[in-house]
Amino acid sequence: MIEVKQLNVNGQIVEGLRVVAPGGEGHPNMLVILCKKGYVMCGYLNAEAAEKFGDAAAIVGGAAFEETLANPVKAVTPAAEALGVTIGMTGAEAVEKLNA
Repeated sequence: MIEVKQLNVNGQIVEGLRVVAPGGEGHPNMLVILCKKGYVMCGYLNAEAAEKFGDAAAIVGGAAFEETLANPVKAVTPAAEALGVTIGMTGAEAVEKLNA
């Protein structure tokens, strides 16, 4: 199942994409929250590829949008770091930086 949902993150509207267990039962969900200048993604996706393409991306764990927004950022690409995203901030704080 693929879910696309508009999310209100502290007054900013962003689009979330969730693919439920893409590898089958027992696999984690795949999540991406799309912002104006980059995206927040789960660890299921490839941070090295995001960096290679110069994307502003933050990696945050979570199986649902609410978890991803509440959990801390685990890693950032240099482009996201240049926009003020730092390890340890919440996913919601990263969305605010990437959507400004």
